[in-house]
Amino acid sequence: MKNERTVGVQVTLLARIFRTRFDQRARTVGLTRPQWRTIAAIRFAEGSTQREISEILEVEPVTVARIVDRLEAAQIIERRPDPEDRRAKRLYLTPAATPLLKSLARLGAQEEAQALTGFSPEEVATLQALLGRLIANVN
Repeated sequence: MKNERTVGVQVTLLARIFRTRFDQRARTVGLTRPQWRTIAAIRFAEGSTQREISEILEVEPVTVARIVDRLEAAQIIERRPDPEDRRAKRLYLTPAATPLLKSLARLGAQEEAQALTGFSPEEVATLQALLGRLIANVN
């Protein structure tokens, strides 16, 4: 029987599987999905406000505020005053985030390596190129 899943369904399924497996592995370093996503967003947009991080993550600002409260209590991130807006706080990673980021990067690399088991370097390059084109087309 022919595989009747559309490309969109396959990509969605693959993303869900990746997320679920990574979530399970991230729990071994003591992080929930919302926490590691927030840490990653801050890493790539360090110095952003909570509102800006909520936009990046596509969640409500109050949700980010709760996560940031927990991460700040764990001394993984810190809030600093915005020099131009005394009401706003900017988010920064602390040195305690470094080992977590290294662990998350290692877990991500392991998951990707497992997913690509049996693929040749040429096949990986082709897959990356095709996915890049697919992303460009839907953007």
